[in-house]
Amino acid sequence: MMIIECRKKVIPIFVDVKPSELRVLDNGSCPATELFRFREAIEEAKNTVGLTFDSSNGNWSNLVKKASDGVMKNLLEVEEVTLGQKQYPKY
Repeated sequence: MMIIECRKKVIPIFVDVKPSELRVLDNGSCPATELFRFREAIEEAKNTVGLTFDSSNGNWSNLVKKASDGVMKNLLEVEEVTLGQKQYPKY
């Protein structure tokens, strides 16, 4: 939850579940404020482009490759933005 609340980049990986099927169940073990925060994070994750994987017919190696490719793509995007914002001294 903290990652999403801090607006960090997230690549959700949904294994054996569709994003639309995600639910928060209240079994009474969490305070209402925590449940609210978790529900908000789940809703945001549902609406974030991520990876879905069906373990009954999927290849774990391909999932890892796709995930690492996604992470590298995001890192390169962040690096481009960061480099573009740096102020270099004028001579």
